[in-house]
Amino acid sequence: MITALSPMAGVTDRSFRKLCASMGADLTFTEMISVNGLVRKNRKTIAMLPEGEDKSVIQLFGNDPVIFAKAAEQVKDKSLWIDVNAACPVHKVTKRGYGSSLMRKPELLRDIVKAIVSTGSKVSVKIRIGWEDQKNFLDVAKAAAEGGAFLVTIHGRTVEQLYAGKADWTPAKILKENLKIKVGVSGDIFSPYDVVNAYRETNADYIFIARGAIGNPWIFKQSKDLLEKGEFSYPSFEEKRDIIKKHLEMEILEHDFRGIMIFRKFFVRYMKNLPDSHDLKEKIMRITDRDELEDLLDSYFGKLISCEQGGVEGGNTKG
Repeated sequence: MITALSPMAGVTDRSFRKLCASMGADLTFTEMISVNGLVRKNRKTIAMLPEGEDKSVIQLFGNDPVIFAKAAEQVKDKSLWIDVNAACPVHKVTKRGYGSSLMRKPELLRDIVKAIVSTGSKVSVKIRIGWEDQKNFLDVAKAAAEGGAFLVTIHGRTVEQLYAGKADWTPAKILKENLKIKVGVSGDIFSPYDVVNAYRETNADYIFIARGAIGNPWIFKQSKDLLEKGEFSYPSFEEKRDIIKKHLEMEILEHDFRGIMIFRKFFVRYMKNLPDSHDLKEKIMRITDRDELEDLLDSYFGKLISCEQGGVEGGNTKG
């Protein structure tokens, strides 16, 4: 079983990829990157590429095989392979013929994969079940395989569902039974139990973890432990504090002063289900100073660590 940090726009930046790789992720995927932006040498687009990473895969989006080939040639040395986004359901993406709209044109997707393969790059493709009126995931996956893709990953929702409702892993099982290439499964994988269940139910080669990794990068190691040992452990409060501070530092190093604002979406998830964290979350959403932020974290977690270790609070987290 190979676990991967799934590509997420606005989430899987360089910092989060490196953090998850250090905590057990076998693979990490970039945010979807525009082939047009790469070919035009757009500064912000180029800044999204991996740097000093040995587990990262670049995900590209677009709809022109020629431009895909040019972009792949430009970045193939920065990535384990190239992943083609044929799964993004967002209207501003699909209306331009990108993302899930490629599932309407399997032949075009096949040509895109062929074009990338011609550059000497390995290629994978991310798809969905299809559109509500055309659930053609098997035909699309076969087209990708014909083009030379070695892996097809399927998110278990239709385009119209976006991220609502329950993900269906059955299509991943169908692909595994009908394709000779590797298969990945994605959707509603939020815990180590979900990872193991998805693996056992589909026999997929790759398990993609998306929102389940936000605020819980431990999920990668926990999943491996659950599969191999039948159990896993949760991080201590001290470890949780240290990883939060490490992640904050990484975001600041990558994004400078904007790193604190970018980190907020991660912080909210790190604090999920922790006691008496509501006020802390509200304060941190207004803070722009790193030292002030770290002082608040130290104060909050200091009480929890003391309780966990049987300190003076005697279990009273309110002090």
